[in-house]
Amino acid sequence: MDLLDAIRTYHPCRQYSTKPIPAEKLKSVLAAARLAPSQNNLQPWRFVVVQDDEVKRRLAQGCVRGRIVAEAPVVVVAFAVEEDIPVTIAGYISAYPLDVAVAVSHLQLAATAEGLGTTWMIDFHEEKIRTVLGVPDGIHPIAVIPLGYPAEPNGGTRMTGEEGRKSPDEIISYNLYPW
Repeated sequence: MDLLDAIRTYHPCRQYSTKPIPAEKLKSVLAAARLAPSQNNLQPWRFVVVQDDEVKRRLAQGCVRGRIVAEAPVVVVAFAVEEDIPVTIAGYISAYPLDVAVAVSHLQLAATAEGLGTTWMIDFHEEKIRTVLGVPDGIHPIAVIPLGYPAEPNGGTRMTGEEGRKSPDEIISYNLYPW
């Protein structure tokens, strides 16, 4: 699958098959995240890949939609390393969430290209995630990402592709902001 097909066909997956992910597919998906661009190539991310059922169960307790976390064959937790990026956006907000978001997007598109499903979960309790995974201060969880083969053709979600998307005229203008 090429990149545009992955972009067009990506949709959040909320139900996973128990089928294990082959090591080479997992490695390919993680490689895509690692290769994402970042501000000054500082790469302020770290990824914890969780395959152990007990650790997934404990992570699930820290997530609002924890069932998805507990049932997925693999869960990737994306972290931002504060000291790795002293840069700010427009002088007022740290750039690390943006850089990690780009890496997570690369991971999700690579997973789609490999026939895998993901969803980006941000509704979690930071301290619980940090405690379960033994994360030190200065490192912040940005996303909990269940990963696996979808249990249903569209991954258990109702929205796919163009459905529900704003038209280009609603979100794109040229040369000046006002529409």
